[in-house]
Amino acid sequence: MAAAAAMFVAATVVSICVNVFYRYVLESGLVWADEIPGYFLVWISFLGAYLAVRDRGHISFDAIIENLPSRGRGAALILVNLLVIAFLAVLFVLSLRMIAIVGDTEIETADIPQGLFMAILPIASAAMIAGLAADIARRRGK
Repeated sequence: MAAAAAMFVAATVVSICVNVFYRYVLESGLVWADEIPGYFLVWISFLGAYLAVRDRGHISFDAIIENLPSRGRGAALILVNLLVIAFLAVLFVLSLRMIAIVGDTEIETADIPQGLFMAILPIASAAMIAGLAADIARRRGK
């Protein structure tokens, strides 16, 4: 997933640089080069969110949890993961519904279906659920 995120960052940089070249050197901008990097940013963000879940790199406010006894701390962290999994499950289901409804609609500047860009929502949700479930399993094994 890190390689995919890097690929989207590189594609964003290239498309923006090409558009700058077209706009200022050739005096003719590319209409798609403003919209598509925005969609790439969504992919970058959700892939990054997954990578942060995998590496336990998200910001957390753990002052309360750190003051709990060891057993309570583990239970609290599992509860937090379960709540986040519930949220991600809702995101997964609703994103599939959204893709089913508007996924065939093409973006405004190119003949590319929106569903292609929206696909990251269920992909990243499922990946984050798997990562959090692995963290729960690891904590329960302690």
